[in-house]
Amino acid sequence: MRVLVTGGCGFIGSAVVRLAVERGDHVLNLDRRKKTTPIPALGPAMQREGYARLEADITDRSMIRAILREFSPDAVIHLAASSDDDPGGLVDAEIGGAFAVLEAARQYHEKLAGEARQRFRIVHAERAESDSPQKQTRVHAARGAASVLLDRWARANDLPLVTCVAGEAFGPWQPNTSFLAQLVASLLYSQPFPLLAAGETVRDWLPVRDFASGLLRAAEAAPAQSRFDLSVGAERRDIDVAGSVCSLMDERSPMPTGQSWSSLLVMEGDASGATPGPMLDTVEAERDLGWRPQGFHAGLDRLLTWALASYAASQARRTAVAAE
Repeated sequence: MRVLVTGGCGFIGSAVVRLAVERGDHVLNLDRRKKTTPIPALGPAMQREGYARLEADITDRSMIRAILREFSPDAVIHLAASSDDDPGGLVDAEIGGAFAVLEAARQYHEKLAGEARQRFRIVHAERAESDSPQKQTRVHAARGAASVLLDRWARANDLPLVTCVAGEAFGPWQPNTSFLAQLVASLLYSQPFPLLAAGETVRDWLPVRDFASGLLRAAEAAPAQSRFDLSVGAERRDIDVAGSVCSLMDERSPMPTGQSWSSLLVMEGDASGATPGPMLDTVEAERDLGWRPQGFHAGLDRLLTWALASYAASQARRTAVAAE
């Protein structure tokens, strides 16, 4: 399969790129980050045959059209996102970018014929939200608006869009601001970790590799204008997830004091500030797409293995520098 991934240097995008290249797909990674910027998450893919990275802004409509025409993808997996909190920047990046990708895909799709036309898909990821009303940030509001635009414009123009909905993705190279990244870092450096709302917030945890495999299966097998939930059934409270991580740390890297790593967990607030997780149902993804996720525990094991190895390497570098 020939896959164009927008935002392929991001957390989820890089996971899709790694897995697609590993499978032997031809992948074009379209990202606005400069090509001189190192992306450690793409290390396993960079030297593989069939992979290319292009520095580009997806809001440039004429350029996106040219890229689709020249690369001739079987699927576009649109994951480009912005962390800019400026309203103008968010509108340009999220909504303008979504429209540019859709319009380029529409024009590309119109010129396809036969099997190539039937095969082509546009896949995008949408974050699952709790049923309980919550105040949205500008970023969440912009991404929500972009998702609505993608869906409505695709239906109005009969485009083969597929939406994949997921909760809290986690895994190697996840953002430092994420719950699990902060938790693991606190434990590795023996720092107390606060669990807000007494650890009662519930999230639907999804290993990023399983997320990536679901997106790729959607690109291959999903009907046009369909929607799938991606979940491994890991709806867990923060306190439960933190406990699982501490138990793994106790097994692999015990505290010198002999205590459990859970002794570093600090409860803050009460359950009144907790939010429930989204309600996701993966029956259709598993039945219609043949999606077979490895599951929560495999993902947590992969994350901790990577985190411990990264920590050991950083400590070794510090020791080497100090010895010079």
